[in-house]
Amino acid sequence: MLMELLLALILIIVGTKFASHLCHRIGIPAVIGELLTGVILGPALLGWVAHTDTISIFAEVGVILLMFLAGLESDLEKLKKYLTPSVMVALFGIIFPMIFISGAAHLFDIPWKEAIFLGVIFSATSVSISVQVLKEYKRLDTAEGSVTLGAAVVDDIAVVLIVSIFSAVLSMDGNTSSMGVGFIWDLLGTKILFFIGLYLFAKFILDPLLSLTKKIVAVEAETAFALALCFGFAILSEHVGMSDVIGAFFIGLLLSRQEDKHEIEHNVSIISYSVFIPVFFVSIGLDIELSAFKEYAVIIIVFTLLATLTKLIGGYLGGRLTKLDRNQSLIIGAGMVSRGEMALIIVKMGENLGLINEGLYSAIVVAIILTTLFSPLLIKYAIEKGTPA
Repeated sequence: MLMELLLALILIIVGTKFASHLCHRIGIPAVIGELLTGVILGPALLGWVAHTDTISIFAEVGVILLMFLAGLESDLEKLKKYLTPSVMVALFGIIFPMIFISGAAHLFDIPWKEAIFLGVIFSATSVSISVQVLKEYKRLDTAEGSVTLGAAVVDDIAVVLIVSIFSAVLSMDGNTSSMGVGFIWDLLGTKILFFIGLYLFAKFILDPLLSLTKKIVAVEAETAFALALCFGFAILSEHVGMSDVIGAFFIGLLLSRQEDKHEIEHNVSIISYSVFIPVFFVSIGLDIELSAFKEYAVIIIVFTLLATLTKLIGGYLGGRLTKLDRNQSLIIGAGMVSRGEMALIIVKMGENLGLINEGLYSAIVVAIILTTLFSPLLIKYAIEKGTPA
């Protein structure tokens, strides 16, 4: 088993680096090559790498580290400044897919309960792909980068709450008497406590803890403790019912105000971009099954187009309504298109709840991945459109 994992890692690492190089040569975002490496190496074409549980674990660590780095590279004051546009973009980015994709699903004779759940799936934004592209084009620490990050976090929290409500209502099976204080607490209380705890940790514990790590005589002690905090807050946010990347992002954001953040960022980047982040991007491509195209081709095309347009237009309108210019709003809309791991997690939940059958599951996964592939190209187009010749 170890030899199989090592062989898979060799293929992924070497494959993604060559693919990234080729993408740079032809002028497209490197992440496109990494995603397509998964399609080529996976079951869709060569079948050399399988999406095993171990690959999934490496991929999950990769996305946690990617969002931790995004937090480290962000400006907390700028995120606060653009809070209103972030919320507006997130709301439009949830409402549009909920309405149009649910309606389209119902037109394909999918019952309303399942159709609404499909709308929820495509409301989820995965900003990890967009973060990589914005970093590549040096746009992460800009107004549009800050709004995209902020909107993605708001989107993540809101969609998690919607899924929680949906699951809870289904499990009650018409028994509304259980919708009491306990129900509200399970839904909101632990998440509110998480953010209160995060604030108290930042105010009273973080600085003394970091001062202590500076006194420890050990190789890369500060980076090691930063990673421990990243993983610890990822566990906490997952434990309270949110995505683990939320905890990783926020602890990275808190560490971004520290004087030695550049050293931590440099060291974590080496670990992340050498192994874990390439595995994450490849793992998305590994989920494509060409058999889904044959039976569900029309659904895949319609869902992919609607998923792309509803986020693009929703993000654009959210930006414009909060006084951002056209190009900034277009970049934000393009940055919100990617679905990635968050949507894949929700679609898996839908399968477990009996809302999605096996064939439709494959079709939705393909639509999610195709949408994720479009996102970097749209961001590149939006950035180049606004760059003077």
